[in-house]
Amino acid sequence: MPAPSPTLKDRRTLLGIVLALGLLSLLVHLYPFLSIDNPLGYDSGFYRRYLTQPYISFPNAEVPGLSDTLIPRLFLDSLRLLKIPTDILLYGSYWSLFIILPILLFFWLKNYLGKRGATIAGVLLILSPVQYVGYWYMLWKNAFTLCLLLFSFICFERKWFAPLVALDIGIAFSHKTTAAIFLLTLAVLFLIHPKRRKEIFIHGLIAALSFAAINATAFEGIIRTTPVAVFLGWSEYLLLSVPIIALALFSIPAIMAKRIPSTLAAFSAVSILYPILQLPFHERIFIFSDIALVALAAYGLDFLISNLSWGSQGKKVYAYFILICIAAGLLLGNLWNEMRTRSPLMSDADVAKINEIGKQVPQDAIILTTSSEAPWYEGWTLSHIAAPGMLYDTHNLEEWQEIWFATSTEKTIRLLSDFPKPLYISTLGDFKYLIGNRPACVVDVSPNLLLNECDEQSTE
Repeated sequence: MPAPSPTLKDRRTLLGIVLALGLLSLLVHLYPFLSIDNPLGYDSGFYRRYLTQPYISFPNAEVPGLSDTLIPRLFLDSLRLLKIPTDILLYGSYWSLFIILPILLFFWLKNYLGKRGATIAGVLLILSPVQYVGYWYMLWKNAFTLCLLLFSFICFERKWFAPLVALDIGIAFSHKTTAAIFLLTLAVLFLIHPKRRKEIFIHGLIAALSFAAINATAFEGIIRTTPVAVFLGWSEYLLLSVPIIALALFSIPAIMAKRIPSTLAAFSAVSILYPILQLPFHERIFIFSDIALVALAAYGLDFLISNLSWGSQGKKVYAYFILICIAAGLLLGNLWNEMRTRSPLMSDADVAKINEIGKQVPQDAIILTTSSEAPWYEGWTLSHIAAPGMLYDTHNLEEWQEIWFATSTEKTIRLLSDFPKPLYISTLGDFKYLIGNRPACVVDVSPNLLLNECDEQSTE
């Protein structure tokens, strides 16, 4: 039975909810920028590099961090046409994604949970400390594809076939991890939704073929190695999630009564079991697990609020009220603690130094720097960047350790000769911790910049 057409009052209410969720999300995610221009995590420089490199094609050339992500690159390339300053474009688009996410969660759950419960879900997502950590890590393409994922769930629940086909392809061409979760969710939907199996099979086939087309070597890499991700560990994740998990337990009556969307049931099963089974890259799946638990927590909190009938004066009412207060206190406390303690990895003054170093180096040169500084050199210079074990470097850890602990410079000269010239060496720290004992043929350019003039015949 189709839902009745919304009245003018309904539309105004929806608009008010959307604006309130958007404003609250903007306030939370603007906080890190109150004291520093570039406060977010490790990946920021990779995205900035994509926006600052010469615009020579559509989509533009890949950079580290944005390989095999066609749709996000096309999106960023389109934004570049607006001629917006790079930092405003980068961070403004990122804020927009985190504004859209709770709004999409609201519309995903609204027809099942009602406006109040769906609004609670949006607020819980904005206030989630796990989502804030993901935001601080600057997981731009993850946030972009999460928007597509939540919209795909809306399309499935409302039986919008054509838009969902576009999303099948779009998710696969945007982010490998999200695409894997989407495919697994479709597989679970196929099992639990027998009336729509033909339709689900079509979407799964389109998504799988699209994923295979752009990730032909992904399975081989997973088989050969065990991929890991830098994110929250199990203990930290569980500590941050205690109030959400506690509230989610009260969603069990709704689950048993089948009052949750089938997409939420399938998505929850996948995103919760995946890290429990410690499958590849499971640390980053905590972001998805958190969204599923937030949605279930909204059901739980809506249930508790519905049972706050003070006229009954029963002990259960007081217990529910105390539980809500404790959960709210823990949630806000955890969020505030993350907002205060997630400090910038690079100060504005240091970013300015790297920017000046970039102006002293030809664009076709390679700058060798430390692994911890590499994203900033990648984002605030236009040179090729190498760092121990990443980007333009092909040496393993043992080869680097040999020069770090060597008493002579011969191994350093030999290792540096493996890089194309011109090769510059730069760090804001001590050069010893990058190239070991410095050879005489590595000359000063400026206080934080050296030029490699060694060859294999060089001597101390």
